[in-house]
Amino acid sequence: MSALLKRINLPKAALICYALIMAWLLFGQRMGDAPDGSYWENVCSNVRLTPFQTIDYYYRSLTLSTDGYSVKKAVVNLVGNVVMFIPLGFLLPFVFPKLRSFFVGTAFFALCIVLIELIQLFSLLGCCDIDDLILNMVGAIIGRAIFALKSD
Repeated sequence: MSALLKRINLPKAALICYALIMAWLLFGQRMGDAPDGSYWENVCSNVRLTPFQTIDYYYRSLTLSTDGYSVKKAVVNLVGNVVMFIPLGFLLPFVFPKLRSFFVGTAFFALCIVLIELIQLFSLLGCCDIDDLILNMVGAIIGRAIFALKSD
């Protein structure tokens, strides 16, 4: 048993587990929903490119709504989009030393998140929202900062 544990690379195993959980959260739980209308109508209706529009909407829900469901949805969206990308910012530079440069790592995080948004858009398994990119990048950069603190 101890020989097996010595061969397991814990950071790589954690990254794989994280990637599988993220795949399910971002894509898997939405599978099976049949959209109305044509494919391209759905693609066009699932693009939000105005920065801070969605963030503002959820912020207003938090501050103005008395409806518990709206508040919960706002917290899940705002906090969840940040928190779920903290491990990305921590694990990727841990597993891949070339991503330890702040600039290279940040560019790679952005590339990963843009790719996720595009997959969600064209697979009709979510929206392509610039605010998701913003919130996800905040999470990844927080994770990267945690990595920097841990590695010193």
